[in-house]
Amino acid sequence: MRPRNALPSVSPSPGRIRRSLRRVGAAVGQLRPNSVREAADATTAVGLVAAVVVAGYLQGGMTVVVAVPTVLGLGLGSIVVVQAVMACFTVSGMFGCSALALFGQRAVEGTDRRPTTGPTVTAVVPVHRDAEALHRSVESLLDSRYDDLRVVVVAEPGDDASVERAREYADREERVDLLVNTRYPGSKAGAVDYAAEVTDSPYLAVFDADERVDPRFVSTAVARLDDCEVVQGRTVPEPDGLVETVAYYESVVLGDLGKRLLTLVTDFTMAASRTVVMRRSAFEAVGGYDPAMLTEDYAFAFDCYEAGLDVEELLSQTSTIEGAHSAADWWGQRKRWMTGYAQTLHRLIAGCRSPRNYRTLLAPLLCAGSVLGNLFMLSLVSKAAVLVVSGAATWLALPVATLALSALAMRVADARRERVDCVGLAWLATPLVLPLYSLVGIRALTAYLFTWDGEWYSVAKGV
Repeated sequence: MRPRNALPSVSPSPGRIRRSLRRVGAAVGQLRPNSVREAADATTAVGLVAAVVVAGYLQGGMTVVVAVPTVLGLGLGSIVVVQAVMACFTVSGMFGCSALALFGQRAVEGTDRRPTTGPTVTAVVPVHRDAEALHRSVESLLDSRYDDLRVVVVAEPGDDASVERAREYADREERVDLLVNTRYPGSKAGAVDYAAEVTDSPYLAVFDADERVDPRFVSTAVARLDDCEVVQGRTVPEPDGLVETVAYYESVVLGDLGKRLLTLVTDFTMAASRTVVMRRSAFEAVGGYDPAMLTEDYAFAFDCYEAGLDVEELLSQTSTIEGAHSAADWWGQRKRWMTGYAQTLHRLIAGCRSPRNYRTLLAPLLCAGSVLGNLFMLSLVSKAAVLVVSGAATWLALPVATLALSALAMRVADARRERVDCVGLAWLATPLVLPLYSLVGIRALTAYLFTWDGEWYSVAKGV
């Protein structure tokens, strides 16, 4: 007989031990695959970065024989340089020519006509936990110089703050409507598709909630749609902080300059899910945006490309958005983008089994350039190290000056158009953007292969 205040026996029975072991085993069995995938992800990412750096260093140190005209012009001579020097010329030539093409395009756009009336444009503004930033898009769109513009704010169910903020605008402004996305909730793509289904205007436009739209953009885009199906505008992050400034110059170098020559050669032009105006027929021709895609705009751009739609860029009337406000947000947002690029590449490769036209075969190559181009950008770091070690570091001045001066020219142009504030000196550090972005891209690629399970990253937005 056990005393009244004695503790019960803590010796478990054999049956209890077996049940406990089964529960522990089940838990371990559930965790083990994730742990293995995470370890494989991290190991592959580190190994890939190391391989690119080592290969770039070894390749950069290789000698190359280059034929050059002789001094008297009577024939060809030859000089021997290391491959890292040739990489300097390649980067300088690519970004230098891109800058010339970009400024030439912007100069031509200055003659565009801008109607104040015409076909109705439905401007769709998806919003999710962005109530504090919604005024940026709605008020800038209401200030547009195009009168036949309606704004449809699409909020997600349960996002009470955004719904309430949008309702305030809808009650006060005749041209603003509120739509709660009860049909395809959970994604920006679904919100835009829902708005397209319940409206009937001949033109559709899409803008981010935190976007300040140039007042001339919609009217100029409508005029351009006389000759094309989709007009894509230029958007840059507002450089009002350290991380935000990095995002701005990243947008200039990789967005404005990085794909310029590729666009001229292949006619692939980005058609995104912000700062874009299109014919409804074009939207319906590709089935709208795909909610299953992490970067619905990148997938949409390739859908337009394969469908043969004519997409034109409008670069001179720039809109601004909030940039990532912290290093964690910057990294997480770009990792989401690059993971989405890998997902799009996967889908494009699968589509090659039943090609629609030559663009179906070319599209995966173009997408692979965005995904795998990060390996090339990272290899530039080790090639720069070759020049430093070999005492030829002065060659680095060529690509560094080209990148920095191109970024400076864009910053001055944006400041003159009052899209950003003073110029500052951050443009001097522009070359550092390339290796930073390439690290994110490599990390996103391995994450897609091993650990990505459909999650996406959302950055904080303020006022």
